[in-house]
Amino acid sequence: MAVVTHTVLSGVTPEQYDAVRAEVGWLEDAPAAGLVLMTWWEGGDCHNLDAGESEAASGAFGEGLLGPAMAKVGVTAEPAVTSFPAHEVYAPRALTVTTG
Repeated sequence: MAVVTHTVLSGVTPEQYDAVRAEVGWLEDAPAAGLVLMTWWEGGDCHNLDAGESEAASGAFGEGLLGPAMAKVGVTAEPAVTSFPAHEVYAPRALTVTTG
């Protein structure tokens, strides 16, 4: 079952986020179970809202790729993760918009 996950990383800057993104390489090689990702900052917190094919697949991405990449580039923030079963995930077209 698809899941929607909201992750908050307190104190993570756009530059740190971009370094993790580059280390994982998800723009070049999209995670197989990833469906959509949106990121924004509110105050000093980085927010991510994503949808994945399953909670297990999302967890495997976090543990197998994201966590090690965060450690490698020096991001020490502990992710606050809340997941919900998705009623619907709709992505009418493939699109990537980044500022970094």
